[in-house]
Amino acid sequence: MVDVNAETEKTLSKLDCEAVYYYPDDFNKLPLVSYYQLTERPSFGYDNIEAIQKGTVVVDVWGNNPSEIGKISLQVNDIMTADGWGREFSADIPPRAGETFHKTMRFSKNFIVD
Repeated sequence: MVDVNAETEKTLSKLDCEAVYYYPDDFNKLPLVSYYQLTERPSFGYDNIEAIQKGTVVVDVWGNNPSEIGKISLQVNDIMTADGWGREFSADIPPRAGETFHKTMRFSKNFIVD
C-alpha cells in the first residue's frame, strides 16, 4: 500500500508557499495550501495481489484575495499534473464577511504497488 498523504506532501513541497496536512492551524500566515487524502482504493490486482492503487486527495488553497488564490491554484495544478496527478474538480468557496478566500481542488493518481 502507498501512503497517499506522503506522496502528496512530496509533490506539494515544490510550491512557493507552505503546504500543511489537513487544515491550517494559523490563518495569519497566508497564503498557504492544505491537503488530505479523500479516498484510497485498489485499482487493479491479480492472484489476490494488489498491483495498482488509486489515491484521491483534496488540496485547498487559502489566501487574502482572489488574485492570490488564482495564482497559487495554477501553480498547484501545474505541479500536481507534472507529477502524474489528474485534476478531477476545482471550485471557489464563497467567503462570508471577514473570511479568508478559499479554493478547493481534487486530484487523483494511480500508484504501482511494490
